[in-house]
Amino acid sequence: MRRSPALHAPFRLTLCAALLGALGAPSHAQDKAQQPAGSSFNEEFLGIGGDQPHADLSLFSFGNRVLPGKYMVDVSLNERGAGQTEIRFAAKEGKNDAEPCLTRGMLDAWGVNVAVFPELVAAADETCIELAKIIPEAAVTYDAGKQRLFVSIPQAALKRSARGAVGPEKWDKGITAAMLDYQVNFARYSGDNYRNDANPFATPQNVFDGNTFADRNKTLQRNTLFAGLRAGFNYGDWRFRHFSTYNRGIDGKSRWQGINTYAQRDIASINGRLLIGDGNTPGNFFDSLPFRGVQLSSDDAMLPDSQQGYAPTIRGVAQTNARVTVRQNGYVIYSTFVAPGAFIIDDLYPTSSSGDLEVTVVEADGRQTRYTQAFSAVPTLLREGTWRYSATVGKYRNNFGGGGGVLGIRSSLSQPAFMQATLARGLGNEFSVYGGVLMANMYQSLLVGVGKNLRNFGAVSVDLSSARTTDRTPLNGQKTFDGQSVRFLYSKSFLDSGTNFRVAGYRYSTSGYRTFQEAVQMQDLQPFESFNSRRNEVRFEVSQQIKDWGSVFASARQQSYWGTSAKDRLVQVGYSGNYKQFGYSVFYNHTSSLNGAVGRQGPAVRQVMFTLSIPLGDTRASATYMVNRDNTGRLSQQASVYGSAFDDSRLTYSMTAGTANQGGGSSGSASASYLSQVGRFDVGHSKGRGFGQSTFGVSGGVVIHGGGVTLSQPLGESVALMQVPKASGVGFESQPGVATDWAGNAVIPNLSPYRLNRLALRTGDLGDTVEVKHAATEVVPTRGAVVVAKFETSVGFRLLMVLTDAKGGVLPMGSKIENEAGQEVGIVGPDGQAFVTGAAQSGNLTVRWGQGKADQCVVPYSLPDEKNPPPIRELNGQCQVLPGEQASGMQTRATK
Repeated sequence: MRRSPALHAPFRLTLCAALLGALGAPSHAQDKAQQPAGSSFNEEFLGIGGDQPHADLSLFSFGNRVLPGKYMVDVSLNERGAGQTEIRFAAKEGKNDAEPCLTRGMLDAWGVNVAVFPELVAAADETCIELAKIIPEAAVTYDAGKQRLFVSIPQAALKRSARGAVGPEKWDKGITAAMLDYQVNFARYSGDNYRNDANPFATPQNVFDGNTFADRNKTLQRNTLFAGLRAGFNYGDWRFRHFSTYNRGIDGKSRWQGINTYAQRDIASINGRLLIGDGNTPGNFFDSLPFRGVQLSSDDAMLPDSQQGYAPTIRGVAQTNARVTVRQNGYVIYSTFVAPGAFIIDDLYPTSSSGDLEVTVVEADGRQTRYTQAFSAVPTLLREGTWRYSATVGKYRNNFGGGGGVLGIRSSLSQPAFMQATLARGLGNEFSVYGGVLMANMYQSLLVGVGKNLRNFGAVSVDLSSARTTDRTPLNGQKTFDGQSVRFLYSKSFLDSGTNFRVAGYRYSTSGYRTFQEAVQMQDLQPFESFNSRRNEVRFEVSQQIKDWGSVFASARQQSYWGTSAKDRLVQVGYSGNYKQFGYSVFYNHTSSLNGAVGRQGPAVRQVMFTLSIPLGDTRASATYMVNRDNTGRLSQQASVYGSAFDDSRLTYSMTAGTANQGGGSSGSASASYLSQVGRFDVGHSKGRGFGQSTFGVSGGVVIHGGGVTLSQPLGESVALMQVPKASGVGFESQPGVATDWAGNAVIPNLSPYRLNRLALRTGDLGDTVEVKHAATEVVPTRGAVVVAKFETSVGFRLLMVLTDAKGGVLPMGSKIENEAGQEVGIVGPDGQAFVTGAAQSGNLTVRWGQGKADQCVVPYSLPDEKNPPPIRELNGQCQVLPGEQASGMQTRATK
């Protein structure tokens, strides 16, 4: 790590002390009573072989001193990191080293239960606390070499907090800023697979269309376009957001969708947030509903890690460069292109806490695969005395079956007003109770449930809901349906055996039971359309680690309906392992669904895939062979090479060649993705019999703040605006492609809200003229915040100087060199040589070799202008005694 010598630490090992060697440098600051008597040195040894004077060595009589001052240090509380804190080290009578001044506020921020110690409660804000006298068995030590403060406090003196908890006092709401997050995917299709074209502007392909003498063999080309835009503005605690998508499909039709527009803010005192506008109700009790209105709800992200749920993971298989589209509640929430083979999508932007996801995989040759990915939270279990709540009043936002109307949106869909409230409470003996009510003009539902932590046997919850639905369809007249539904959920992790049940559940509903979404859909039934209410549902997810052989996972979901034997079914099973340098996996996928229009079973899709991979030496590339077979008899084989480039792997690529026994013949594809400081760029091309596909995607972000405009990679939710003044092109650890722009600004995306996020510079990118005081920092953003992380830099030259006094004699070895701001920038070594950093083009350097005012002089200097200066500039300097002062100490030693 590159650091400015002037700002290195409370103590520094000087060249003089290193040459003496006999000094014992203690790891922690100690008082005089704990050390042996001060060491004495024969200073004449420094003059052997020459007549160079030396500085006052009394500072080092007791090792390397911790001098008074303010310093940024890493705090370790009971061997766990507690963040960085600027601490004042103050001199104390009878102590050889300055001691850290710990205040009441610092102890409170670190988790000390200040309220139970009267001395701490009565202490003033800036009073230095003698920790060992107030809290028995407490201790403080300082490791100067690592700049780390060790604080040891008995557990009984700390506040009770769950693992991963970060107090609201550390949350950073960020700055006022505007932002834009965008994603654009373009695809160009060609080939005979797209001859049946509804686009009137397409090339004529029939003798009855257009010019009969035109080239009938001219390749038909088609374009699709998807764009997602997330615009936002932050002011104080408020977050204003708008999310919309544009989709131009293969049929040539264009459609804009406004996904949501809302204003939101945190209410830390109740671990909740207020939302005004478009949103989704929580889905841990009732099914998640899209609405437009007002919602006050608890935010689980504010809870400690140990109380968090999980996010859905989507798995599937692509046989070509395929487009994967994810819909929730009828809205497109995610769209991307994936390379051939098995894919995993685990970065969905959070829109609701549950609600089934509809996944559509469109291959490059036009084939489609659809299935439903179950998405549900684990059983509701709360710590004793805690609450989880939500209250929503608004209008249901209906987008199911949309079609026709302006911009393709059917305006006749029912959008009833409703009210929903839920409440959960953690009780003693590891029980939790919860309930909810949902009311609308044509629907009423009540839910009650209980959860229990069974410890070694996992966690379980059972709830019962009752609903009444009034069907006012004009064709059927008014009818009333009453029903009940019971749901069972189970979750367990067997750490010893490596088994993890994410969610195992069962739900049974009577024939008259309807969810609110189903009740709304009933109001929109067209003549001769049928409706089948849900009967029962079974779902589970399980994974198992098999020693060193590999791991297996399985997930399944089946849902049946009243009035038909058809079922929705999704089964996915996979196994992966390694043998020496080889990796292998087997994946099976089975999908079938109810055709709602006719009430019959849709065709089943079954796929089995085997892959084998091997790394290609030290190239960060791997080769993969894949064979895939489905229930139609289609057998495809593919060989791929994929890898990454550059030191931070910001460029990834893939090349594939394959063959199929049915209609496809041979095919090939190539794709690449590049992460730059202004966005992510994706390109891909596929070619096969009867089809061709070229794709291009770009995504990124724009942050508008008080210091200007900064371009970035896709933002996500919470971001950090990094400010490294006068340092462009500086990268960051674990952030591929992110680097500062010409103004020294950069954006680090996808921070974890309400959690400590460590941000560190790549100091190797700082160059020859930039020094940084601290190369790492920590931030705790609130949800949607733009937090600022500013690094203190000094820009200047590196100098190798030979310093002499007014008579040409060398200056005392070990003398400190300070710039005009009083910062230490170097030390005088043997023969008057000194290495100075952060020097300006010209100025004055002060050299000190003692503690008196007379033991100093000033070196004026000026660097010549050079077109291509070397990294280290060499020059001589003559030290001038300040007017009215005489450096008697230096001259006396020089004549000895």
